[in-house]
Parts: sequence; C-alpha cells; structure tokens
Amino acid sequence: MATFLSRRSFAAGGAAILAGSAFAASGRRVVNTPLGPVELPSEPRRVVAIDSRISLEMALALNLPLIGYSHSRARPWVPVPSSVPFLAAPPDLEQILMLQPDLILCPDTSAHSEWWPLARLSRIAPVLPSNHRTHWRGNLDSLAGWLQRTELAERATTAYAEQIAGLRQRHDGVLRRSLLAAATYEPLKRRLMVRSDGTGYGFVMPAQVLADLGGRAVEAGRLGPYGEVALESLGDVLGQVDGVLLIDLGDRAPAALAREPLWQRLPAVRAGQVHVSPGNSIFGSVYTAHHLAGAWDALLTRMTS
Repeated sequence: MATFLSRRSFAAGGAAILAGSAFAASGRRVVNTPLGPVELPSEPRRVVAIDSRISLEMALALNLPLIGYSHSRARPWVPVPSSVPFLAAPPDLEQILMLQPDLILCPDTSAHSEWWPLARLSRIAPVLPSNHRTHWRGNLDSLAGWLQRTELAERATTAYAEQIAGLRQRHDGVLRRSLLAAATYEPLKRRLMVRSDGTGYGFVMPAQVLADLGGRAVEAGRLGPYGEVALESLGDVLGQVDGVLLIDLGDRAPAALAREPLWQRLPAVRAGQVHVSPGNSIFGSVYTAHHLAGAWDALLTRMTS
C-alpha cells in the first residue's frame, strides 16, 4: 500500500507517514511508468498540475478534476477554469499537502529540483510524469493510458491532426521549398534563441508543430547548445531562412530586435516574411499545439501572399 505524508510528518521531515485521506477513499490500481510502478486512485478527484504548460494542458484535455497548478500563469489560449487557483511558484510543498491531492502531474525534467520536485511530491500523493523531450502526443497518450481516458486523448489528437492536414494541403508549395525558423529574442544578451529540435531545451513545441506540418527547420547543429545565435552570427546562421516565426514572450523583445541593424539585414526580414506570435509557446501540449498551428499558418500565408 502506498503511504503519503501528513502535514505534521512533512514538517518533521517525514518521521511519520499515513495514507492520504482522499487517496484512501477510492479504489486503487497500479500503472507502470518510466519512473517505475505508481499506485493510483481509480478515479482521481483532486489533481494538482505542477507545470502550467505540459501538466496543466494535459489535465484539461483529459477533463481531470483540477484543484490547482503551479510554475506560471496559464497562457491565454489554455482554457483553465477561473475556479482553479494558481499556486505558489516554485511549488510550495506544504501548500500542496494542505490541498490533499490524490494525484499530482509533474514533468520529470529534474526530480530533485526546486521547480519540478517530483521526488518530494511523490511523498504527498501519487505522481505521474511527463517528458519535455517527447512529442506532446506521446505524453498525452501515456497519461490517458495510465488514467484510462484514451477516448478523450484520441478526440484531442484527432482534432489537431485534422487541423494539421488542412494546413499541409493549403501550404504544400511553400512548405516544400522553404527553410523556416521559430525564435525568441533576449534583449539583454542581444542574442536570438532559435527553437529547433535537438537543442538542450528538448523537443520544443514550435519545432514539434513545424515537423508535423512537414516543414524544414534550421538544424540544431548550426546553433549554440540551447539554440542561441549571437547577433553578429545572424547572417551566417539565418541568411538562408525564408521565414521566421518570432515568438513574443511579453517582454517587448520584438521591438528591441527590430532596432538591430543585423536583424534588419536578413533576407527574410527585408522581404517581410516574419510573423510575431504573442505569448510563451515554447512548452505545452494540445492547446499550445493548436495555437502554434495557427501561428505557422499566419506566417505561411504571409509567405504566399
């Protein structure tokens, strides 16, 4: 039988342990995850999503009963109910314990980190992981399988597949002939961060959606370890790029980048083949995938007009 911390035992460093009341009230079953077997309530009733991007979006897509989420505020395109509170960030484990969750969703990015403390969270309630190096469909399918909610996952992935199929048909010509880049800009460091697959950030969402569209991206081997490109290297790295999806993280970075002469010299920029997409869409799941499909659509439409 799985055992979880009470508030007293949590504060005392785990000297005493007891089964969480919400967890004990329901039936249990065991599922096998990449981190080993996890004992779950058959029907979770109180779910916390540690990451507002992957975890939260998957919970919403699978219609899980959310009682809170952490990391950062939900993006505007993510339909989180106003009744679901934004919790402390980084996660406050005592706050989460007081909520009495019977299931926690958390990326396995760094199990002992401050932001994704999966190891410590597993002493509060069962934890199901996700992986930022995996396509969002793989993460959603895994979670749906563990929770026996595959029909909801199939509905979500089918709707996305239909959207992608329509865009591939509409933009077939430009997709086949173009080299594309998704990027953010860091004004303080005066460098572009190109969001291609294969960098230290993993299989980020802009790269996932572009791959689904059949588009061709700047190779990670031409970039810094995390996709960075210094301004003085823009011409060498992005000189052959036909279109740029510039992601605006809300820090006025696109305006700062527009003032940089080396940016303005890029052929894609001179030709007006840049689309600015508002909101942080680097990580996420199905809702961010739909959002980015719309953003790529806007860029490709600009490139064919």
